[in-house]
Amino acid sequence: MKIRELGPLGAEVTNIDLKKTNKNHLALIKKYFLEYSVLIFRDQNLVPEELKRLSTLWGEPMVHPVFKGIEGHPEIIEIRNYGEKYHTNAHWHSDVTFEHTPPDATLLYSLIVPEKGGDTLFSNQYLAYDELEYDIKTELENKKAVHSNIGVLMLSGGDPKDAKTVEHPIFRTHPETGKKALYVTEAFVKEIKDINKKDSQEKLKYLYAHASQEKFIYRHHWLKGDLVIWDNRCVQHYAEHGYGDNERTMHRLTTSGSKPF
Repeated sequence: MKIRELGPLGAEVTNIDLKKTNKNHLALIKKYFLEYSVLIFRDQNLVPEELKRLSTLWGEPMVHPVFKGIEGHPEIIEIRNYGEKYHTNAHWHSDVTFEHTPPDATLLYSLIVPEKGGDTLFSNQYLAYDELEYDIKTELENKKAVHSNIGVLMLSGGDPKDAKTVEHPIFRTHPETGKKALYVTEAFVKEIKDINKKDSQEKLKYLYAHASQEKFIYRHHWLKGDLVIWDNRCVQHYAEHGYGDNERTMHRLTTSGSKPF
């Protein structure tokens, strides 16, 4: 097994068949995951059961609180192309932050991919925090953001009255590395608690723009058989479209997590 660093975050792990991992492999994968935050494994051939088994390296496979999983494997969501009009992930986010214990890791495995388009961008939120201006860090150090699932609920045909909200720190401490990361996502955050609405929106707009700067980003172009695993505690991602009506099918799985602090 070899490792190749890719940019401001992310690394490609080569010379490994994930169907044939041993304890040493798994220990290294976990180490690299904490070091690089995003891991890419090319040319894999994984059935849903193998994908779930690998995910237990980070926690228990989670059933998504809104979207239904595939038959026989409720923890795995199939992401397919229904046209750009219905593309729902063209925004920067960490997964399922509207839960009290958001997932630690996401695994995304490509089954069918187009030749062009469909890239996924990943942004390093450790660096985003580190490069924030001192005054902003000081002002928001102990503030919390309100996260809500109302957007995905309405998207799935649910009743907005069933929407729920949770509060998470704007700056999250990673429980394993001890490093701080910016933790606000345009997809799910509604406001900053305990400041006036106008000030909240202005600061969130600034934080969103800051978090997605090009210098923090690794862009992944998908090939069939790619498995990408990322750390939701310190990474945001953005799924581009740009592949028209071409077929694109992925399997997505998230793992259990812990309460942000």
